[in-house]
Amino acid sequence: MDRLKSLSIRKTFCLIVIIAAIAVILLSVASVRICSNIRDRILLPHAFILQPSIVQPEENGSYTLEAGDNIPDNEAAEFTDREAIIFNIAQTLIVLLPVFFSFAGIVCASSVFYRIKLKEPLDALRKGIVHIADNDLSFPISYTKPDELGRLCGAFEKMRRELLDNNRRMWALVEERKKINAGISHDLRTPITVIKGYSEYLDRNIGRDVLTEDGMREIAGYIHDAAGRLEDYANSVQEIQALEDMRLDYKNVALSGLMKEMQTQLSILSEQHRTGIRFSASLPEQTVSLAPAALFRIVENIVSNALRYCKSEIDLDFSYSQPFLTITVTDDGRGFSAQDLAEATDYFYKGKKEKEHFGLGLTICRILAEKHGGTIFLDNARSGGARVTVKMKL
Repeated sequence: MDRLKSLSIRKTFCLIVIIAAIAVILLSVASVRICSNIRDRILLPHAFILQPSIVQPEENGSYTLEAGDNIPDNEAAEFTDREAIIFNIAQTLIVLLPVFFSFAGIVCASSVFYRIKLKEPLDALRKGIVHIADNDLSFPISYTKPDELGRLCGAFEKMRRELLDNNRRMWALVEERKKINAGISHDLRTPITVIKGYSEYLDRNIGRDVLTEDGMREIAGYIHDAAGRLEDYANSVQEIQALEDMRLDYKNVALSGLMKEMQTQLSILSEQHRTGIRFSASLPEQTVSLAPAALFRIVENIVSNALRYCKSEIDLDFSYSQPFLTITVTDDGRGFSAQDLAEATDYFYKGKKEKEHFGLGLTICRILAEKHGGTIFLDNARSGGARVTVKMKL
């Protein structure tokens, strides 16, 4: 039975049909022979010779059949009622039993084929459809036989997993949107309060001697700064939306040439901040497919963050273990706090004493790394400095 289940639908169907056909033929032959014997046993006592014959041997070894001269006057005895009934039944069964066995064979073959090849996968698919209709994607499709329906169930299971992953990504996106909205609401409160407060102050004191020209200029400056901060927030939100919607531009590049270009750009940052950047790269001489713009932006953002907090130097290391390119940036600053480790890649996260930026640097790195099939990790080095590790799938 297990061997039949492992065969393809076509092979299983042909095998069951052949077995059923052989069984029908054997049963039909046996039933016809039995009924014929019953019929003959009834006919034999009533048989008579219409033309007696004599067999004459010839000298050449052949025989001649000659009619006899004395023909007895034989008369056939009549059938009894019981013999007539049995004879008619046997004669009828000779015709009907092969037909009956043919239909029975078809029914049995269909039933066996359905039970062996169709019942289990169809039940699994039916239950899966019911679960999906109820918005339940946590069920598994467990039918894994190597036949056509097994492949169909495998495709259905793959579709279920994709739907589940899409739902998870959708909910994760909804949660991220909530965090964005919460961060925006929190950070916009201060500039909105400034604009609202000073506008009300101006409204109450227009035409009075309280407002001097220098005071009005100062208030206008505060309002201008608050409006500029609102504009910066709007631009930041637009940038995040653009990053989430953007498609990476993959190119075939040589790792060695890319690292030389990266080292040249980072040396400029090092000179501007008067901080040493120790660059190391253990990469093969290999051409890979990646999005250079995403890689450069990730490295620039992480290095810029490290330059803000480091004391004297930064270590930047590149390594490749197929299929991931790993970038590790370590500084000698105070390191990440527990809250930083938990939330630093979230939207608009800033440390308690950070006011000059919107907290999007590591968020942008996370988005680009995930778009590149990778991820980002935060931890502290043994020396105490902050360490950021990014993996990008090539």
